[in-house]
Amino acid sequence: MQWSALWLTVWKVILIFPYSRVSSVAKPSVSQAKYLDYEIGASIHFNMQTFNGTMKSGHVVSPDAFNPTKLSTDQWLRAAKSFGAKYAVLTLDHFSGFLLWPTKTNYSYSVKSSNWRNKTGDVALDFIQSCAKYGIKHAFYYSVNKNWYMNVSNHRAPSSGAQTVYNRIVEQQIRELLNPSSKYANPFLFWFDAGIVSGISPNVVPIFHSLAENIICLKCPASSGIAGARWIGNERAVASLPVWYAVRDGGYNGDPLGEQFRPPFCDTVIREHKWFWLPSTRNRVKNVSTLISEYLTSVGRGCHMILNLNPDPFGLIENEDLHAYKGFGQAIGLLYKDLIITQKNATLKIGVEKVWRIPRILNLANGSVVVMEDVAKFGQLVSEYQLRFNTSHGWVNYPEYGSTIGHKRIHPFPQVLRGKTVYAISFKIVKLVTRDPSITIREVSVYDWTEATRKRYI
Repeated sequence: MQWSALWLTVWKVILIFPYSRVSSVAKPSVSQAKYLDYEIGASIHFNMQTFNGTMKSGHVVSPDAFNPTKLSTDQWLRAAKSFGAKYAVLTLDHFSGFLLWPTKTNYSYSVKSSNWRNKTGDVALDFIQSCAKYGIKHAFYYSVNKNWYMNVSNHRAPSSGAQTVYNRIVEQQIRELLNPSSKYANPFLFWFDAGIVSGISPNVVPIFHSLAENIICLKCPASSGIAGARWIGNERAVASLPVWYAVRDGGYNGDPLGEQFRPPFCDTVIREHKWFWLPSTRNRVKNVSTLISEYLTSVGRGCHMILNLNPDPFGLIENEDLHAYKGFGQAIGLLYKDLIITQKNATLKIGVEKVWRIPRILNLANGSVVVMEDVAKFGQLVSEYQLRFNTSHGWVNYPEYGSTIGHKRIHPFPQVLRGKTVYAISFKIVKLVTRDPSITIREVSVYDWTEATRKRYI
């Protein structure tokens, strides 16, 4: 009788609550939702490696090697703005240990230690002022896993005493940057390359909680409680499907039922494959079609894209790079220029096909269907869907069966549509992470890519 009563109770619960609540999946913080909407950021690799490409641990060059006589952070930010970056990340310290701001901590390897601008230069402040000028949020990259000046490698100093000194200095410098009264305060994002190792790395997590609670931290541990993002795992801006934003507690890989919201970022270089400027690499600047391809394999698959800038020893971005950035931005604009149909906040029932008629005859094979979830409101829910096209030759299935959508999924028209007239598209949600009977999709749109194709961007 006890087992019968238990099963009766279970069935009552199932009947009363037949579906999981939307809140059962992880959702972004306010800053993470902005991060997804921004879609594209810029990273600026400019540090001592720009001036000495052979520098490494055991071979630390003099701070006077740093001498960008024509430095223009305005030019950097104009370049970032030209391809649509909403924020820019400056390498305040990248492995070398050289700092791009005149730290007040007991540390002798920074712009203040060089003769540049008579020891009064401050790249970080110039950068922040240029960001404000061009409407781009400032962000920082800081390396804790390597510091060649202090002989730190793989997060570890040569001795326990040296580790204590190193950790204390780093913690002081992070406080210096994040203090609300600091001229460097309120960065949108902070990037710790190779992450933070609990028990070994400087204890920066409490500093973030007290001084920068709303910041985005790239590669902070999921267990830190700081709103963060994780690396996709390659430097080619390629997100392999499915792309899940959540991770399990203490985990790193995407998991639809993960407790922590940690969307991935896809970073890539402008010169193949160099992060810092090097001589004789102008022929390695990517063309616009390559950058658009990377946009489609990152942003087009729900992953945030970060594109690199690498100023030269004068402190300037070379013309070949500037041309590529501008062309990339123009090409992105063409992907969204010719809107054919759009519907926002469409409610779709699971397993029920929704059809949108094309208001004008499309006799082309160059275009896209863009689908967006409302991740900020509901979390990431879609795990399977189907896209089809009604053509003059009947219904044609999209060659790839849809998995995740996330912030945005861009479906270029498949080649099978070439030579056919498209009358309508249909979209069907097959499966959600939760057991809800329907979902509100943020946007479904169809774009004509004829002009972008004509210019050979696609």
